[in-house]
Amino acid sequence: MKNQSAGISKQIIGVCGLICSNCKIYSAPNNPIIAGRLVEHFQGMWENVKAEDFHCGTCRGDLSENWSPDCWIRKCCISEKRLKYCSECSDFPCSKLKDWTKENKGYEEALERLKKMNKNIVS
Repeated sequence: MKNQSAGISKQIIGVCGLICSNCKIYSAPNNPIIAGRLVEHFQGMWENVKAEDFHCGTCRGDLSENWSPDCWIRKCCISEKRLKYCSECSDFPCSKLKDWTKENKGYEEALERLKKMNKNIVS
């Protein structure tokens, strides 16, 4: 998303620190090229995969429009603790979140983003 008048990009950050606005699944409904690439990627993994299968209203949106409605981070942060970001939790960063970051570099970057956001709020 870009604010044309100011020339500033607005990022949508998930509760876990991932940048939703950079996610291909989030972008797919408005970008047929990305949707087509996702269909190609998931063919053979899913039966009857189609472009409409790829959509996400972010973790703060309608649960029925969420790509991962059973996400443990979303459940903990939003449903159970009523927080906006994991970094607002008194246990941040918890051991589960630290273990999650070992799964891939993007998750590690998400945790660092949350730490930086938290630091900016506290400062």
